Amino acid sequence: MKRALLTADRSGVYQTPADWSSVREHFTGSGADCFDIDLAGARTKEQLLDAFATSLSFPSTFGRNWDALADALQDLSWKPATAYVLHLQHATPVRRAVGAQWPTLLEVLSASAMYWKRRGTPFIVVIDGAPELPQWT
Repeated sequence: MKRALLTADRSGVYQTPADWSSVREHFTGSGADCFDIDLAGARTKEQLLDAFATSLSFPSTFGRNWDALADALQDLSWKPATAYVLHLQHATPVRRAVGAQWPTLLEVLSASAMYWKRRGTPFIVVIDGAPELPQWT
């Protein structure tokens, strides 16, 4: 039996799969809300956080720091869904630009995935150009 793709136990942070369009199609067909976070123009932490705030329609009170990002990703009450999928597009330039802060972003995303996993809600993040992450299979 083929393992279901969209389950809470698979919540986590992964490399964007080569067959992303078919995986995304499966996610949306399974009822997930998919959010594309375009990082092409981001070169600073602030621009990175702004990309999240814009793509996920964070409340105007969003504090634009790592703790605020974690709080927002672990709330999402303004975006109720049965599953969340975040696709960080064009991440390589900002990854290089923010340097030592990149692992902090990955920690925030991983902690958020675990938060949702404990609540039984799938929360999957896929990141373009992140070879240090496990592959989505």
